[in-house]
Amino acid sequence: MNGLPSSLPRVGSTESLFAEPLAFLARARSQHGDVVVMRERGPIFSRASDCSGVIAVFGEHRLRQILTEIDDFALPMSAAAKLALPKNLVNLNRGLHSMREPEHGRHKRLLTGTINRELFDAHRNGIRAALDRLGERLKEDGRIAVVSRMRELTSEMASHVFLGPRCHEEDAELAFLLSAYFTLRREASSLNARDPHVYRAELIGVGQQLDRTLRERIRRYRNGPADDRAGLLRRLATAGLPGSPALSEDEIVGHANVMFVSSTEPVAISLTWLLLVLSQLPGLRRALRAEIAGRASSPTSPGGAPLLENVVNETLRLLTPNALMVRATTRAVSLQGVALPAHCEIVVCPFLAHREAGPFPDPLAFSPSRWETARPSPYEYFPFGAGGHFCAGRNLALLLIREVLSTLLLRFDFVLDGEQSIDWRIHIMLMPTGDPTLIAHPADERRDTPSPKWRGPATDLFHFAPGLS
Repeated sequence: MNGLPSSLPRVGSTESLFAEPLAFLARARSQHGDVVVMRERGPIFSRASDCSGVIAVFGEHRLRQILTEIDDFALPMSAAAKLALPKNLVNLNRGLHSMREPEHGRHKRLLTGTINRELFDAHRNGIRAALDRLGERLKEDGRIAVVSRMRELTSEMASHVFLGPRCHEEDAELAFLLSAYFTLRREASSLNARDPHVYRAELIGVGQQLDRTLRERIRRYRNGPADDRAGLLRRLATAGLPGSPALSEDEIVGHANVMFVSSTEPVAISLTWLLLVLSQLPGLRRALRAEIAGRASSPTSPGGAPLLENVVNETLRLLTPNALMVRATTRAVSLQGVALPAHCEIVVCPFLAHREAGPFPDPLAFSPSRWETARPSPYEYFPFGAGGHFCAGRNLALLLIREVLSTLLLRFDFVLDGEQSIDWRIHIMLMPTGDPTLIAHPADERRDTPSPKWRGPATDLFHFAPGLS
């Protein structure tokens, strides 16, 4: 089988796709159903020259198959492969997403067993110290460019978790290299990127330095004494797979880079949207503050702050950073009765899946209370992916989000710095365009001035439920 089935509907022109990807996909689904051809030949989002066509797929049952059968539906060619980067730099992005079974399962068990609550608790003092430093800066100047500041904060917190207590001068350099390499890859992979080859020389320069620094650190950890406060990198360097020897140096490098990125950018963007949404809801901010202050247990403990958990869930539902996902068939397969050729690019849209009326009545309403009864399946709500390739760091990410939000809300009341037009874009993730600014007032300060309102394209993504203030 070479082409896409003639029985599948076609969308026609994809001219508006890159300008309005989410609206384009919503129209395609509304007009053509759950499986629709977007392009007959060649890729849209991936870099594969042998792509046999592109389809968009919707609906829980089809998404379940795509996300669980990871040997048949794999990640497509990466920018690193398309740019013919050196082998060691291709390896920098060789985490779980590039693995097949049984290798994938063994590594997944090791990572999920390593990136856990115990790791978070071991480095909680460092995380809180980073929050204290942010708090002191906000006391001096309450204005906050929220995207930039959340990126700085999550990078600092992830450095503690990833590297452990700072005891080496090069820790800051390694954290910088990890962030810089991700930023370059993000630019090269963006939907609206220039020719990716423009980034090749810089990617190689930063990537080689990152690869060398990671390997030097891994060797030091393997030859050094045990450390109860070890960060994730040291734990990976000394961990073994069940029934297998310790991870190889190449394997650790690949996992380390991916794990650092997954605990920084998604967390930063999620916190950005959470603070922006809460800036519009003074009553909800007060309720959250009262819940956090009035509970003996930590807000990050299971059931420790149910309202906080509901607010996080609802924000990740409507403003999921992971708005688009792409897979590619590795061979000719049947997708719920639809015959697909090998090398078929498949577009999955969590943004739209999270707006299904079945699991989420009144789906465009921001209503945290829905989570008191909502029980969506992992293929109806999957802000951190689902199936075989769900994010191994999702529990850590959620712990960091709750820790940051609960700490900041107790100390500060965040409002917009005047009325602002807030736009959005998909830049690997769904994120605000530009860098909206907030003002952090002391939480105990009484104010009668209404919170400034946001306007612009972001207001079209959802509306606040009646009665929510």
